[in-house]
Amino acid sequence: MRLRAARLAALACLLLFIALASTAAGANASVDIANFAFDPATVTINAGETVTWTNHDQAAHSAAFVNGGPKTPILTTGKSASLTFTVAGTFNYVCGIHGAAMMGTVIVRAIATPVPTVAPTVAPTVAPTVAPTLAPTPEPITATSPSPTVTASAAPTTAAPTTAASGAIATAIVVAGPPQSAASDGASSAFVLGAAGVAVLAVIAVALIRRRR
Repeated sequence: MRLRAARLAALACLLLFIALASTAAGANASVDIANFAFDPATVTINAGETVTWTNHDQAAHSAAFVNGGPKTPILTTGKSASLTFTVAGTFNYVCGIHGAAMMGTVIVRAIATPVPTVAPTVAPTVAPTVAPTLAPTPEPITATSPSPTVTASAAPTTAAPTTAASGAIATAIVVAGPPQSAASDGASSAFVLGAAGVAVLAVIAVALIRRRR
């Protein structure tokens, strides 16, 4: 139990120390006036923040700055007054009633000016260059020479020579001669020649007989 109580006490002291440190470090610091002293004697704030004095003594007190400037009104028991500091610097003050017997200091820090955030310069997006599409070159068309047209020439038809001594003989031969077929040309050629020869001789003989008469 004692160990636990000691731990709790240590934790409470730590929290109290942190609270006092944060109060003394700024953010609207508070100063108590007790036993003819300013507690804490030095406070640090940022420009634009406020310090509040509260009198806990039976005697009246005030806070007056050595180099002039604003000061708190006279504070009776339990009264408070506040001053706001807008300029950075170190300001020493004393009790406006009891003088240098009671001294204190207010340190005002300048507010750091934030560095402006520069927006990054975005490089412009360059559109990719698209290669032009080339149309395929058509292959040259080679003229094809027309194929020569072979015309089959008909075999010349050789007419069998007709030997005639006169118009009457030729007519007699054409009339007397039988029609020849393609199948019997070779077989009857000798017969035709013989008959023709006999007919010619007969005609000649008839002609000689007529002349003699």
